[in-house]
Amino acid sequence: MPKTHLLLAAALLLWLGIVSAARDAHDHTSPISSDECEVFAGAIDFFEQSRIASHPLVADHTSTFECTSGCNGMSMGGCNGLRLADENPDERLRIVKGDLPDAEEVTLTDFKGKNQHCTEITGKIPAKSESFPFNPSHGPQLPPGWEHPDFFYFSRVAFNSKHTQALVHISFMSGTDSRYSGGKYFLFVARKGGWKLLGTSAVWQLDAREAAPR
Repeated sequence: MPKTHLLLAAALLLWLGIVSAARDAHDHTSPISSDECEVFAGAIDFFEQSRIASHPLVADHTSTFECTSGCNGMSMGGCNGLRLADENPDERLRIVKGDLPDAEEVTLTDFKGKNQHCTEITGKIPAKSESFPFNPSHGPQLPPGWEHPDFFYFSRVAFNSKHTQALVHISFMSGTDSRYSGGKYFLFVARKGGWKLLGTSAVWQLDAREAAPR
């Protein structure tokens, strides 16, 4: 093969490698599944049934373990809510396992893998009441009565192998009572008709001195 052809072939392979690497960097996570949206819905329903939230706004990108950036605008102690700045993901998940002994190792492993990068939430969240997506740069047009919305920042949802257990982190900012504002891991189990909360593991909470009386 002539030398010029070899150079062109080498350049083409290099270009294909660059394109492939860029595509892999962009598509580093799988899309959010309908199963994950059902867990989001179960969480919103729990907050509403517990009278903690009544006007849910959901960040249109998920939270991650990253501490240098946050696609959804959530920042707590320099991180995106899933861990403290002085701990790594493995250390935080060991705390979660201690608080939630029923959490299966495969669930924790799935959670760590899914939450290295943010993902856009595009599917419909089938909660019993209406919710609206929002972005840090612009909010949705809200109907009357939504002057004090409640903000949900979800992580990706992790499952066990049988999809009978789900783990999700939620950073929640109450629009009416800041005592409820905080970040927790929520462990759900599948029950007929939806997902039932099994337990929680707290990461952060607003200082009680900042909370307004109910």
